[in-house]
Amino acid sequence: MSSFGSFHSRSARRNHDDKRIASLIAKQIAKVIPQIVSELNENASKSSEESRTDTPKAAFSFKQFKACGPKEFTGEDGPTAMFQWFDSIEFTLHQSGCPDNLRNPHTTGIFQSRALDWWTAERNKHGNDTAYGLTWD
Repeated sequence: MSSFGSFHSRSARRNHDDKRIASLIAKQIAKVIPQIVSELNENASKSSEESRTDTPKAAFSFKQFKACGPKEFTGEDGPTAMFQWFDSIEFTLHQSGCPDNLRNPHTTGIFQSRALDWWTAERNKHGNDTAYGLTWD
């Protein structure tokens, strides 16, 4: 066989092999694509359902807290009045549903007179993040 015939034969075989490989790949892709589409649709459906159930609750505002009528605290009426205020504010916090992370900022937001002066000094001394980061408990 001449070298031209040998080259032509190898070229034809390679061309045939390329077509066969392309056909195999096409068949595999045809099998996989519907599965991928199905999984994508399923994941999108789950994601949509999760986003509906994981919708964050509306933030609890200071306005909502004030609407519950918390008693202001001045710090001027002595220890007995302070303990009564503590009882009153604990009840208001519970009844209003105020989240734990907002108890400090909402409660200190109703300080007046000496109590407000004290709280301002604490915030200045420790910084707002530290002061507001204190827990109510």
